[in-house]
Amino acid sequence: MATDRNSFPPMEPGFQRNMLLVTTLFISIVAAIDMTIVTVALPYMAGNLSATPDEITWVVTMFAVGQAITIGITGHLSRLLGRKTLALSAVAGFVVLSIACAMAQSLHQIVIFRLLQGAFCGPLIPLSMSMLIDAYPVKERTRALSLWAMGVMGGPALGPAIGGYLAQHLDWRWNFLVNLPVGVIAVVLILRFVRVVKPLQVRTDWLGLILLVIFLITFQVALDQGNRLNWFESLDFMLLNVCAITAFIAFVGRGLLRGEDNIIDLMLLRDINFSASALLMAVCGSFFLSLLVLTPQILIDLYGWEVETAGMVIGAYGSAGMLGAILSSRLVVYLGVRLMVVLAFLLFALGWFLFSRVNLDAGMSQVMLPGIIIDFALMLIFPLLSAQAFSSLPTRLRDEGAGLFNLLKALGFAFGTTFVTTLVYRGSQFNWNVYGGLLSPANPGYTAYLQSGGLANGSAQAGAELSMLLSTQSSMVTMLQTMEALVVLSICAIPLVFFLRKQA
Repeated sequence: MATDRNSFPPMEPGFQRNMLLVTTLFISIVAAIDMTIVTVALPYMAGNLSATPDEITWVVTMFAVGQAITIGITGHLSRLLGRKTLALSAVAGFVVLSIACAMAQSLHQIVIFRLLQGAFCGPLIPLSMSMLIDAYPVKERTRALSLWAMGVMGGPALGPAIGGYLAQHLDWRWNFLVNLPVGVIAVVLILRFVRVVKPLQVRTDWLGLILLVIFLITFQVALDQGNRLNWFESLDFMLLNVCAITAFIAFVGRGLLRGEDNIIDLMLLRDINFSASALLMAVCGSFFLSLLVLTPQILIDLYGWEVETAGMVIGAYGSAGMLGAILSSRLVVYLGVRLMVVLAFLLFALGWFLFSRVNLDAGMSQVMLPGIIIDFALMLIFPLLSAQAFSSLPTRLRDEGAGLFNLLKALGFAFGTTFVTTLVYRGSQFNWNVYGGLLSPANPGYTAYLQSGGLANGSAQAGAELSMLLSTQSSMVTMLQTMEALVVLSICAIPLVFFLRKQA
């Protein structure tokens, strides 16, 4: 039976509603897992596709670009096609493009397929979110979103573990083929349990869409490729920024004048509760991606652990996240919304502080504890902020709001990745120069170190040993300094909490 778009009565408790929850969980897993599943497999892909380390990062960049574009216009696509039709089309397209990625024979092919895969993937998380919000009454919404959040954030956390195992024991192509069984199950569940919402006769704001696409492509590429382009010293980077800023100003200015007729209704941001929740979620997203970027570099590059082992450690973070999601709806009853979010950001600060105190001799437990705290804090407030953002939005704007909310979260992911990679890139150069200047025969420690290893000053063996030591130590120091910066960011984000209303 079709549902009136202006009237979304909550579903009655029982089998149908429980299975809708399972359906949204599958949809979110399909979308979320591919954000990170290929990250640890990139070296394997580069070798097989004859790509350089810089070139293979386009596999990640273009997926993020395609995803960001369609996340933002999910509301419009839902009105145009109907919610159920859009969900089926998105899952089916995502699975087909996953198979295409697995069959790619060149870098150019897989980059194009990843862009299209991301575009089909984009609407899935906003759609699953709005479906769940519609199905549950306000008092039960946070609990339902807690379970749903396990898929949204558990997917990226488990992605490296799954991807590392598949790449090491089978082939990197299985990182894409694994989407097939989950996608087939998702299609069956959508057909059976998702309520039909009638499409509407709407016009597509093509100019607004073009401006949005230009902004997101140039912004995402500038962020992802900034280090390779050497930032503001590069003409290409400057041109990307000029295009992004121009398109953004034109899109926002035009959108404020057009209101609901814009491809994205920017008037949603007038709801301070929605805006504050979305901004806090963007900050949380930057922390999450920072964790997923920094941890593999430390465990694989500096500690020399196997890819599979590193993936399992990152996967263990997801277990703590599940506990946070389960406790979220229970703790908010006693602490309230604002205090819960403050607690989470203090836990973020604690986790990053503990991470900034590890060293090259740290054991597995010392590395796991900070990540567990960070992921626990993230999942503690992810469902809470998701419910809070929609507590005062009209029913008819839920698909639109879900798209904008998740777009801001995706931009937070992009910013987090760029923030930490930039700090690591710049910091490594700086620390290399600082500590390299201390490697001098005039330094007593220099001579003592060579003598302890039986190395002769000026020998090729001594040069190689010192170069490796300098590279490792300067990289480790840079990682720890980056984490200290994230401690500061965690504390600085706390004042945003006071824009939230007290009740979700």
